[in-house]
Amino acid sequence: MSDTKRNRILIIDDNLINRKKMRFCVENLGFEGHTAEDGTSGLKALRGEPFDAVLLDMLMPGMDGFEVLRQLKADELLRHLPVIVVSDLEGDTRSVSSAIEMGAEDFLPKNFDPVILNARLTSGLRRKQFRDQELEYFRRINALTNAAEQVDAGRFDEGSLNLAEEIRINDPIGRLAGVFQGMAGEIHAREMKLLQRIRTLQCCILLLICGGLSGLFPSLSKLAAGMGANPIGMSVWVCLFASVICAVVIMFRGGYPKLSRSDVAFFVVWAFVIGILQQISIFILAGYVQATYLTLVLALEGLVVFAFAALTRLEQTTFLRVLGLLIGLLGVGISLYQRMEGNEVLANYWLLVAFITPAIYAFETIAVAAKRPDHIDPICAVGFMFAFSTAMAAWLAIVSGNLIPPQALYSPLGGLLAAIAFVMVIVNVTFFILLKLGGSVFTSQKAYVSAIAGVLSGMVLLGETMSALAWVAIGLVLLGMYLVGTKVSEEAITIQRDFGV
Repeated sequence: MSDTKRNRILIIDDNLINRKKMRFCVENLGFEGHTAEDGTSGLKALRGEPFDAVLLDMLMPGMDGFEVLRQLKADELLRHLPVIVVSDLEGDTRSVSSAIEMGAEDFLPKNFDPVILNARLTSGLRRKQFRDQELEYFRRINALTNAAEQVDAGRFDEGSLNLAEEIRINDPIGRLAGVFQGMAGEIHAREMKLLQRIRTLQCCILLLICGGLSGLFPSLSKLAAGMGANPIGMSVWVCLFASVICAVVIMFRGGYPKLSRSDVAFFVVWAFVIGILQQISIFILAGYVQATYLTLVLALEGLVVFAFAALTRLEQTTFLRVLGLLIGLLGVGISLYQRMEGNEVLANYWLLVAFITPAIYAFETIAVAAKRPDHIDPICAVGFMFAFSTAMAAWLAIVSGNLIPPQALYSPLGGLLAAIAFVMVIVNVTFFILLKLGGSVFTSQKAYVSAIAGVLSGMVLLGETMSALAWVAIGLVLLGMYLVGTKVSEEAITIQRDFGV
């Protein structure tokens, strides 16, 4: 054999002279010889290093050759190793027969002829080589089968098929593996595009729901403010109604999850932003600022989020996106200028104050996107948030003496606050889902949908009007939104589709 230099032979014999003799003979035949002085050390060597064949003495103290042979054949990794018995069993036909039955390849006496040893070793190694090739063949076929099962089950990507090793071998199986992976890659690419389109469509629908209902909030808030209710008191009841709505839904869905300390901290911060900063500020501003202008100012949220993401390099900054940011700001500036032309100094002052609210909304979007607990259901998350908001707003209302008594709710104000709470629940649930699916910058685009919905609701519910210049401002804001665009998700999508018939 031309490759005998690579064949490592382990000699297991308790007799030092026999070991030296056999090792000398093995190495003279061109093999690499190694020795072990008993069965225990021989098994240890076999399990620790690769060998191609074993020359085994059967009559040894302690663990004899029969026990070594039994353990070898019981070991899944060593059972195919050829074992040639070299022992003084020549006259013991029963022992020789037992050794052969236990899996020994052949038998040689102690005074063997080197030529015979070479023939027996060569024959055993050739059979091992055929077995190794057969095992490698089945392994490669099994790899292809597993890859086919992954594709059939619809859960795969290009890297999960694990066919690179098969493709590197230029034989029929390797070429088949290459063709198969190429076809699977094409399927994966098509499914990625399809799922991305579906995901984008889902996000757009959620964006329209979230933004459209958000646009109702300033108009509804202005209606409530017109009924004489104070902002802090309204916030208490809106948060309470919203938490009750979520609690009813959660009870039918199986109860509340457990919260960790980090979860509680997240909901406390989110509750403060929603229940105190956002709601109370909108309720206050609604009493002084026209709802259509207020929604236009709130549309700055998308631009603020993008500006933050660009500065922190969370988003790619391009010329068009920066141009969109500037155009959006120009639109709001025109709106502000047109609004400031009047003599309503107090209203103009509150309009300037309103510019703080987009920063609050942007902070909420970025913070919730970064810290949201994905293991908590969106309904549960919103329910926890409004529960904490209720407690905070109630404490503030009691301290400031602005708590609205329950009997005051037996009026149109109670129904209006309940409607606002219902809107807030839907807005925040879709907002939570959107952050997970589309990211913070995409979600912030709800502000532009909200601007359009807010203008329309202000006209329908409040009879407000907009000048031609104000409509130009809205157009500039929407153009800015389009140019800023949304971040394309590069997240790997696991295909989950049944390709079976």
